Amino acid sequence: MISPMSVKVEFIGHACFRIWIDGRPSVLTDPYPPSRLGLPPLEPLETDTVIVSSLTDEAHSNVPLARGTPQVINALDVARGRSAIIGSENVIAVEATEARDHPRGPQDNALYAFKAEDLWLMHMGDLGYELNAEELSPFIGKCDALFALTGQKLTPKFAELDRMFEALNPRWVLPMHYELPPLSFGMNSVEEFLAHRSSDSLVRPRHHTIELPLTGTTNDQPTVVVLDPSGFVPHRPDEGH
Repeated sequence: MISPMSVKVEFIGHACFRIWIDGRPSVLTDPYPPSRLGLPPLEPLETDTVIVSSLTDEAHSNVPLARGTPQVINALDVARGRSAIIGSENVIAVEATEARDHPRGPQDNALYAFKAEDLWLMHMGDLGYELNAEELSPFIGKCDALFALTGQKLTPKFAELDRMFEALNPRWVLPMHYELPPLSFGMNSVEEFLAHRSSDSLVRPRHHTIELPLTGTTNDQPTVVVLDPSGFVPHRPDEGH
């Protein structure tokens, strides 16, 4: 009997994750420019594919953070009709925009999902407002793990996220895009999100990488998985969780 390949999720920082399949760095999501965000420099990261929510927002599309010449997928192009494949499955994407009150004006971007082995991983891009169940329908049944915007600054509020989680029904929610000094920009901390979602199970490995699927979790409520970033050392006291 052939054992299934492992899927590991590494949190680099901000909205950037790296997906490892069978020990290989396979997909990098929404890479950020460290210097622009006030973060220490990073050596280029190995990956086969880079997928971004748009190519117009540097904080979500620093493709040179990837080493070499990986496949580059603009999810906004996918949302507008261009096909793209990761592994053996088509990428799914839905067009959206940043917050309508964004100080530089809202830019278009996309939410997206891709399959890693038997799991669908969904990224909320740089969404600025709540999407309803009908708008989220392409992701229904294709959202095992949700990389969720939880900083509330120019992104959906907690109550709006609650309704989106209910529609998407993820098994695991991995917070991203929140205040983690030296990264701030007026976002709230992940602790505020955890307090709001206090009825959810919490997994906090004190590490930047976790292997999915997690054992011992149920589908009744999502399990929140808080990872430490691998891209920088946060300036924070111990939270006691």
